Amino acid sequence: MSVDNANTLDLLSQYLAIPGASLVQSTVPDTELRLWLMSLENPQVEMSFGEIEALWQQLPFWAFAWAGGNALVRWIMANPHAVKDKRVLDFGCGSGLVGVAAALCGAREVWCADLDGHALLAAQLNAELNNVDIHCVDGDWPDVDLLLAADVLYDISSSGDLRQLMLTIPQWLLAETRYVAPDFVALTCLHSETSCTIPAIGDFDESVPVEIYCRGPETPLV
Repeated sequence: MSVDNANTLDLLSQYLAIPGASLVQSTVPDTELRLWLMSLENPQVEMSFGEIEALWQQLPFWAFAWAGGNALVRWIMANPHAVKDKRVLDFGCGSGLVGVAAALCGAREVWCADLDGHALLAAQLNAELNNVDIHCVDGDWPDVDLLLAADVLYDISSSGDLRQLMLTIPQWLLAETRYVAPDFVALTCLHSETSCTIPAIGDFDESVPVEIYCRGPETPLV
């Protein structure tokens, strides 16, 4: 699905919640993948607790490459066989970072899903920037071979859909901090690393321990 790049950028730029913020093309560290991400005139911006709390209520999650997503992308690019020729769902896609990486690594079909319609626009924009195709979920879940999810369990409202998908999709890769790993499925840890979120706002998410999990042998398909 093609998007009108100029109009989409203008629309998304209206929802950047920090004064002086804009969307710029950025390269994801240790990859050749490029995304439209938030850029700040002053990355060391200082905010009061109340201002930070208000920011979180309207934060454009699709304008960041989050720590877990960055770690999962690096793992996928080092292990492209994990996605090659598979139908993939990027759940809670945000910028589309992970889905775009899967497409670049040979996934047969990539679907992106997010509760925020602006995230789906950002994902389409970023797919075009990297010359790959994605599809956006609009209604029923697609029939896929592999579930990809990163940085989604900060919001407990995501756990219901995530649990359903983890129990019905044959394979999955989940990137989260060990502090919020789900307890409703058996997990096998494939990889651990320290990652960061870009752009950096002060020292927020500057150094985050991330673990990448796959389906544990005790998790049956439903």
